[in-house]
Amino acid sequence: MEHEAEEVGRLTLAAYAADGRITPDHPYAVHLADAGARLRDAVLLVAAAPGGDLLGTVTVVPPSSSIAEMCRPGEMEVRMLAVAPAARRRGVGEALTRACVELARDRGCERVILSSGTWMTSAHRLYERLGFVRVPERDWSPRVDVHLLAFELRLDRTA
Repeated sequence: MEHEAEEVGRLTLAAYAADGRITPDHPYAVHLADAGARLRDAVLLVAAAPGGDLLGTVTVVPPSSSIAEMCRPGEMEVRMLAVAPAARRRGVGEALTRACVELARDRGCERVILSSGTWMTSAHRLYERLGFVRVPERDWSPRVDVHLLAFELRLDRTA
C-alpha cells in the first residue's frame, strides 16, 4: 500500500501545483505529498479509471484525527480534495465530495465541514451546488498569505 500512497501523494501535489499556487518547495507541499500520513490518521478516498489510472483523491477527517484542522465533534472534515489535471471537468471532484458526505452520514455526523482557498472558485461553485453553505465565522488563515473560506453541509440524520 505504500507505493499506492506515494502515487496518491504525487497526484495531490500535482493537482495543487497545476493551479499555480503550490510549488514543490512550498511549505505545504510536504503535507500534500504525504498521503501515507493521511491514510494512517484519516480516511483516504481515491477515484480511479477502469484501467487503474488515478483520477483524484480526498481525505475525510474526524475531529479526533491528528490532521484535523477545523472540525468539531459531530462533524467530518474534507481535506485536500485533488483531481488530476487531465481528469478535471469529468465529475471526479463531485463524486469524491459526494462520497465524503455519504461517509459522514454513515458515521452519524451532523455536518460536513471544509475550508477552501479564496482562489478555488470552481471548487466553491461545486460545494454550493451540492448544498454546502458559507460559514464566514469559521474562515481562517494557516499563514499570513493564505485565507481559507469555510463551508458546511448540515446532514439530515433521517436521510
